[in-house]
Amino acid sequence: MKILDDEKDLLLDHEYDGIMELDNHMPKWWLWLFYFTIAWGFLYLLYYQFTGVGLTQEEQYEQQVAMAIEQYGLEPEGGNASATAVDWTLETDAASLENGKTIYMGMGNLCFTCHGGAGEGLVGPNLTDAYWIHGCSPSDLAQSIAVGFPEKGMMPYGSGARISDEDMTDLISYIASLQGSEPANAKPTDLARAVECTLQ
Repeated sequence: MKILDDEKDLLLDHEYDGIMELDNHMPKWWLWLFYFTIAWGFLYLLYYQFTGVGLTQEEQYEQQVAMAIEQYGLEPEGGNASATAVDWTLETDAASLENGKTIYMGMGNLCFTCHGGAGEGLVGPNLTDAYWIHGCSPSDLAQSIAVGFPEKGMMPYGSGARISDEDMTDLISYIASLQGSEPANAKPTDLARAVECTLQ
């Protein structure tokens, strides 16, 4: 290996496979940048982890959600948490029921994946018999759809997405229309959980 004259003083006293190493120092700008990142990391830990001044990711998320709710007029926690405040009524016209069926069968809502395409009940309860678990008044239906029962696997409508009052009315009207329809392969009633409940 040819060594230049100005490199002789930089040679280290070892070699591997004929390769000799020069004692080149890192550029000062790189070293200062490295020291800065160490200092920045230390300050970051103090600010977010030890002093409690900086917001955690969860706190930032909650703050942004609150800002979005205020800015866009959304409903908190479940998108329709105030469903019981509306005086819900059931519609019987074909257009309302068809819209309700479209919402029920929509791929974005997935009601049918648990309750069945005809409301016969699969993983979720049968919606066609007269025995319901969480009440069957229009307001009960709206509240169940809006808030859901996450602990039992039923998420709020659209995983918390807002549904208009008109669409909610059509959806609960369609579900109400399923009661007594006697579809094939209906899920048996669990009398230990459900009580007799007639939609009206």
